[in-house]
Amino acid sequence: MKRRLIRAELAFGLVVASAAFVGCSSQEEERGPTKGAAEPILDVTDGGMRPEDVNGPGKVGIDLYHPDQRKVEPGMGGRAIMHISAQPPNLNFALENSASVRWILLDVHSALLRFNKETWDFDYDLATNLDIEDMVMLKDAEGDNLRYGKVTDAGDSWKITPDSELNTQGELTIAKGDVERVERGTVLTFKLREDATWHDGHPFNAHDVKFSYDIYKNGTVDCDEKRFKYKDDVFRCDVIDDHAVRFFYKEQYFDVRGNFGFDFCVLPSHRFNLSDPDNADFDPNNDPLGAKQGEYINDHPNNTLWVGLGPYQITDFKRDEFIAATRYDGFWEKDPRKTGYLQRIRWQLINDDNTAFQALLGGNLDIFYRVKTEDYKGALTQQKAFTDNFYKAHTYVGNVGYTTWNMYQPHLSDVRVRTALSHAFDVRGWIQTNYLGLAVPVTGTMFRMGIGYNTDVENNAYDPDLAIDLLAEAGWYDRDGDGIVDKDGQNLVIEALMPSGNKASERFLQKLQNSFAEVGVGVSITALEWAQFLERLHDRTFDAGNLAWTLPTPESDPFQLWYSTEGAYENQGSNHAGLQDEQVDALIDAGRRELDPEKRAEIWHQLHARIYELQPYLFGWNVPRKLAINKKLRGVKLYNFEPGFSMRDVYYEAGTEGTVPLPPEFKGEDDDGSR
Repeated sequence: MKRRLIRAELAFGLVVASAAFVGCSSQEEERGPTKGAAEPILDVTDGGMRPEDVNGPGKVGIDLYHPDQRKVEPGMGGRAIMHISAQPPNLNFALENSASVRWILLDVHSALLRFNKETWDFDYDLATNLDIEDMVMLKDAEGDNLRYGKVTDAGDSWKITPDSELNTQGELTIAKGDVERVERGTVLTFKLREDATWHDGHPFNAHDVKFSYDIYKNGTVDCDEKRFKYKDDVFRCDVIDDHAVRFFYKEQYFDVRGNFGFDFCVLPSHRFNLSDPDNADFDPNNDPLGAKQGEYINDHPNNTLWVGLGPYQITDFKRDEFIAATRYDGFWEKDPRKTGYLQRIRWQLINDDNTAFQALLGGNLDIFYRVKTEDYKGALTQQKAFTDNFYKAHTYVGNVGYTTWNMYQPHLSDVRVRTALSHAFDVRGWIQTNYLGLAVPVTGTMFRMGIGYNTDVENNAYDPDLAIDLLAEAGWYDRDGDGIVDKDGQNLVIEALMPSGNKASERFLQKLQNSFAEVGVGVSITALEWAQFLERLHDRTFDAGNLAWTLPTPESDPFQLWYSTEGAYENQGSNHAGLQDEQVDALIDAGRRELDPEKRAEIWHQLHARIYELQPYLFGWNVPRKLAINKKLRGVKLYNFEPGFSMRDVYYEAGTEGTVPLPPEFKGEDDDGSR
């Protein structure tokens, strides 16, 4: 299958030889069902995918599924209510690695760099400039053994030329015999905005960034899922001045910009740092790495009543009810095409999908993002109560549905058992019957529309007889005639966890229960509230857990999901399966260091194949995000990244009650001008 590697290089490539960051790549193609599509990056003959679902980066049309195709003028103001199915315990993305937190913070917070869902690249946000330079580590040097700049080969020596206006080292020439190693693209110098303020009015500066990095060194802070990205990969952070900061990676890494995009959650030092004199709880004797500081971050009230840096300010965090935000007038950017048009946004928690759909019909939701396939294609979205006020839309986003096995459980530790279970469930049949073909099977955790996904790896065939043989080979067969295979006096019964209220998980696990029964494997289903569900995954007190990964960018770092250290029993990171494999580790190490996108893609393909061979998951499917949207909301753009749209895009038509006219300086064509 032909891949768009040239285009992918534009989106994902890291300039190795110390080039300055220049913002997002330029893409001119429009996307959407009414526009001609560029050459797709995937075969779209399967799973209900259309070319416009998988075109890759490019301009995105507006209101493509709206029944009224008039081009309307945006109004400023109004409120929109978005559904969330699970309320996060807090909004501190350093602590809470859930998709709903990411979605909310994309609207109410700012990062050093902001991922652009149209170009698939990064734009400046809190940073106004980023210079990326090479690093030279010297042998046996007294004091600082580190030099950096643009490093070029000068025969028997390395020539180092400053490639940032903030690099004051001067030009150097160092004999190769004095050099331990050269690491490309590992020194990042950010110039920061001078006009940004926190939502409480306190100025933002480089000390906030430095503190936000330092928390990952404190072992008490509950940030295991991201700790490796900053404590292990980045070994030093220097504050250059109040509005400039420099980071040093230990070794070259393919995703240096992604790490300091939205993954890096900037915290207000004056709120969270006990060593900051501006903190109301300032402690001059505070140990930044101590338990007191760590617990202070973990338990801080601003984890919920978030004090951010974005165009919207959190005003309410009602536990088990809703989260609300209001436009922040002190935001530095005034253009609503970048910051949003709405005055208020509300994220309404309804954990039961059927209840949420009824709330939509009752006017208590404006966007419902979990429309079931049978409803999307069936009578429920064709009834007058729906069509009078709402319309439906879908877009393929980067998500991976899966069921993780706990490989620490003795009955799931044998790869033959896990492989048998993969042959005992008909993935393609389930997609056809449950999703009516509107989904595609997946065999890995890379973004299915990106360069890292190996399309040559196919799902294990549905073959119950082979499953029975593999179970018997592993010592599991029915010795006592009760219909359940057993070994050493223990029946093979799997407790499968699911988030309560998730109808998709419930239907799938019921089908899994029936399918596994055909090969003599029992399944019990346990529905848990989200917090309890995560607790059992992290504590490894489970057999199986059904959930999904959301992939916010086109190429993710597999370290947190699959590296052996992340699968250690005591680690509460994202390697829930507990996978530990030397070959996997070696491939991850190689891929993370490889800066050439095509070479890196080949490494990721090998990794993909190896992980599928080990079967730590029962791999599922990529289902499009199916939405129900209030017709009064306009400006909707559909993206390939969760949640499939942005609340900053939407608006009410000018003249709608509760809106005011758009300021004259912001009237005119939308950024893309597409319809």
